This record gives sequence, C-alpha cells and structure tokens, in this order.
Amino acid sequence: MNGKCRRSPLLMFVIVFSHLLPGTLIPARGEGVGVDPPPIWYTVVIRGVSDSGLRKLLRSVSTVAADEDEPSPSEYLLGVIAADDAGKMEKVLRSRSYYSGTVRSRLESEDDKLRVVFIVDKGTAFPISSVSIGLTSPAFVGFALPDGSELGLGKGDPAAARAIIAAGAKLLDYFQKRGYPYAEIAARRVVVDFARQAVDITFTVAPGELVAFGETSISGLKDVEEAYIRRLIPWEKGRMYNSALIQQFRNRLGRTGLFTTVAVSLGEKDSSPKTPPSPVSLPILVKVRERFQHTFGLTGGYSSDLGFGGSVSWEDRNLFGRGEFFRLKLFGSEQLYTAEGRFRLGTFLHPDQSLELAAQPVYEDTDAYKSYRIRGSAVIEREFAESFTVSAGLALTQDSVEQLEQGKDFTLLSLPLNAQVRVGGEQPFRRAGALISLLGEPYYDLHDERFFFKILFTTNLLYHFPGASFLSAVGRVSFGSIPEASPGEVPADLRFYAGGSNSVRGYAYQSVGPLAGKDPVGGRSLFACSLEFDLEIIGDFGAAFFIDGGSSFADDLPDRWKDVLWGTGGGLRYFTPIGPIGLDIGFPLNKRKGIDDDFQVYVSIAQIF
Repeated sequence: MNGKCRRSPLLMFVIVFSHLLPGTLIPARGEGVGVDPPPIWYTVVIRGVSDSGLRKLLRSVSTVAADEDEPSPSEYLLGVIAADDAGKMEKVLRSRSYYSGTVRSRLESEDDKLRVVFIVDKGTAFPISSVSIGLTSPAFVGFALPDGSELGLGKGDPAAARAIIAAGAKLLDYFQKRGYPYAEIAARRVVVDFARQAVDITFTVAPGELVAFGETSISGLKDVEEAYIRRLIPWEKGRMYNSALIQQFRNRLGRTGLFTTVAVSLGEKDSSPKTPPSPVSLPILVKVRERFQHTFGLTGGYSSDLGFGGSVSWEDRNLFGRGEFFRLKLFGSEQLYTAEGRFRLGTFLHPDQSLELAAQPVYEDTDAYKSYRIRGSAVIEREFAESFTVSAGLALTQDSVEQLEQGKDFTLLSLPLNAQVRVGGEQPFRRAGALISLLGEPYYDLHDERFFFKILFTTNLLYHFPGASFLSAVGRVSFGSIPEASPGEVPADLRFYAGGSNSVRGYAYQSVGPLAGKDPVGGRSLFACSLEFDLEIIGDFGAAFFIDGGSSFADDLPDRWKDVLWGTGGGLRYFTPIGPIGLDIGFPLNKRKGIDDDFQVYVSIAQIF
C-alpha cells in the first residue's frame, strides 16, 4: 500500500476543507498565489522513550510516520495530523499502564530539514492495587474463585491492557474447566485512581449452566474403526464438563495422523427440567474427515562428500483399521545402503502410549570405516504432556566393523532411552520455539562382556522475525559423549563424527575430528552448532545463508576447542507442490592443507505424494 492510500480521514478532510474555503489556511513556506507549493519532506523523531518495543508501537499508530515516504502538502496540515497522532500515542501509553503519560508534537526545522518531533513523557506506570472477581446474581458455583495472581494480575504488577484482556480469557478458561462451558465476562471494570496512582480491576462473570458430559457421537468415519476412536476419549459420561479434556481429545486425534479435520462440539440440551446447581447433561458431537491413509515418497540428492543418493518409501497409517502405522523405506548412495521397516501400535496399554517395532540392516563404506550391521528394537513411547515425550525400549545389534584394515565383530544389547521437550506451538513453532532432545543408550557387548554408554543432547531452534514474514532463522546445537570407554571398546560406526551436509557444511563427510593420517577415526565426544537464515525472495524461490561449526574429540569431553572448524555458505530453494529442491555450496573457513577441498556442493530433491 503506498503512502497516498494510507493518509488518514482527518488529513483528507483538512485538504478538502482547504479547497472549499480558500484562504482559511495559512500558506506554507514558499507558497504564493498561482504558484504550486514545493513538497514538504520530513522525518519523524520520537523523544523520551528508550524502550525500542514501545517506540515501535508508538510509530505504528502514527499517520505521519506511516506517510514519511510521501511529502506533505503543507506544514500546517502536517502539524494538524501530528497533533492527532499525539492523542493516539497517549492511548498507547495508557494501554501500557502509563495513565499519566503525555505526548506533545511540534515541528522543528534545522539546516532546511523539517522534523516532526513527538516528545513523550511516560510518567510512572500505575500498578495493580486490587483484583476482584464476582458473579452475576443469583449465580452460584461450587468452587473457590481464582485470585488475581492466578490470572497473571499480581498486586504491584503494571496494569497493562494486554495483561487485563489475557486475564479475562484465563478467567473464562478457569470456569470452562470446571463445568461451565457457556461462561461469559458480564462486566469488566478498570478504575484508575490518579490520587493513589493505582488501578483497581473488577471482573463479573456470568457462569451460565453447569454441564456434564453426555453421550458421545462420532461421525465421518470410513476406514477407521469407531472403537479405536472411543479408546482415545479422556472423559466418562456424567463427569463435569472440562474444556481441557476436550483439547486433550483433539490432540490425541491429531497425533494419529488419520484425519484432515476434527471438530468437537456440544450438542443441544435435553428438555428435562433441572434444579440449579444440578448439571445439564449435553451430548458431545465429534465430526472427523479421514485423510488418505497411504503415502509414497521419493527423495534424491547429490553432495560432493557422499555422491549421488536417494530413497523410496511407503507408509500406511491405518493398516488394520485401528491406527496401526507401518513404513518401509529403502535408501542408497555411493557410501551407504539401508533398509528400514517400522510398525507402530497406538494406544498400547494407554491412550497416550505407543509401541514401535523396527528392523534396520545397514551397509556403510566410508573413509572412516566399513561396516555391516542389523538392528532390531522394540520401544515404548509415552506422552506425559502435550510438549513432553519419553521413550524407552530394548535393542539388539549385530555389527561387523573394519577400520584401518582391522576388523571386529560386536553383538550389542542396548536400552535406547529418549526424552523430548517442545517449547512453542505447532506449525512448526508459531513465531519461535525449540525442540530439545536427550538420547541416552547404554550398550553391553555380549562378545567381550564390556559396557559403554552413549549420550547425545540436541537443541533445534526456530525463529520467525516479526514484521518480516519472509525471513526466518534456524539454529542447532549438539553435544555428545561416550564416557569411561576406550576407543577400541566402541564400534567405529557408533563413535561421533562431524563434517558433511547434516553437520559442518564445507567439509567432507566425517572428516572433522581425530584423524589417522587423512582417515577419520571418530571420537568419544562431539560439539556441533549451526545457524541458518532462510529468505523468501519471489514466489516459490528462496535463498539460505548458513554458518556451521563443530568437531568430534578423542576424549569423552571436548577439551581442544581450537580443533572446532567452521564453514559457511549459502544456497537457493525452489518450492514445488511435491517438495522443495535445494542447491547449497559450503566453504571451509579453516581449510586444512591436503585434507579439505575448496568447497562442497549439496543438491537435494524431495517428492512426497
């Protein structure tokens, strides 16, 4: 939207009024009869505010700031609009609890440069003195009402408008979790006492009817069995309505991956009379739409370190009609061949628990080692909260490894343990978020009767820049350790390596870490980090810029930080309906003579349909 389209109604009124009543406005500098006035260019300055966030908010309500890239017809009109903007800014101050704050506007000219100056005096933020919560008469509820601190309005906190509005939403949620789905804020009163410089807040709630869960009806099912869906319902008929249980049910249905839409609502109440506070039993209506249950996937790529590679996969998310998940995947490249079969049984002994059985044969022939292993595992995963998941299981691995022309066989019994925490929301983390994972796996070698333990901590971060939806940042930090074990006790293909497309870009695969000559041998600890900026350019085209750093280390803790190598680079992205196509080039910033190339190239193609 250009500057002309953004002009306020007040400005347009003044301009039209000046044409209807000529001579009523004072001519600006340089204006004369029959002479077009020169354009009035200006800049906007806000004084008295050190908080960058508040300053940005004040600018956002200013018309003269929004039209700063367009000239004004005259200084007089500019002053009129600036005075109007000052009033808007005072409302912003009041919304931030600065109820005595003032904003003055004036025009300043220096060296033929005109400035619109807003002088802000915030005053003192008025604190909350009291928070009262009442009910509409003759309403009655059978539980204690929350206090202000439970709603985020603690005594002494600034009485900001955003916090007061959020407290109202929390108050309704408080009632909806205790049997009152139709609760409403009947009145919200905010009294500002300028003598005490304090704020008193009163909420009055109309609870509505007390409701209990009635019969649950489910519609829209085709291939999914209704009995499976009913096992996911967290409430019982006759229990008091609780909005948290409704959300928990929605989350369980969403995690199955079986539906494109899920709607859960209250039905109509029955006509039988009830005596308050006796609950009204209402039916729960569940409407779903099933998604296509099969996915066929193809991926392809090329990198300087691994050569050409690709995969083909097939998955069925509803194998026997009760949400059973099965996936078969084959992957091949010049250095790695693997097959993977996974079967997951949902609602295993608990609605929030699953059992996954997996088998994976792998053949690797890299510069670090040559290995053939086959691993079978059974893992139980339990979600204890929407963002907290824990898994534990049992695995058996038969491994044959050759490194530096020496081969050895291992038969490993292990207990894979994993805890995962998500901070932020879905898609994938709204504006910002993190995915934190802690993997620990104790191994026991049945051949040599030796024990070792491997631990890996990883944090993935995502941030979408506010006001710049085209720009996002992705970060990753990893730390690993295999304590109290000699390198010979740990199979070469289970040690830590760094370098390559999923690690430190710009360096060859597995090459960053301990070396025997030019051959990588892996380490007992790992540190790696990455920061990437993704930029949407035009339509489906985008670009990425990254810097990576890391290394593996011979000891069980990183001890030689000077061995950390850094790489940087960038690439292009093209987003297609069947997946993204990417081209990246990475450059080593700590190039080692005779070991590292000048650059590495990475091409990726993903197709899912």
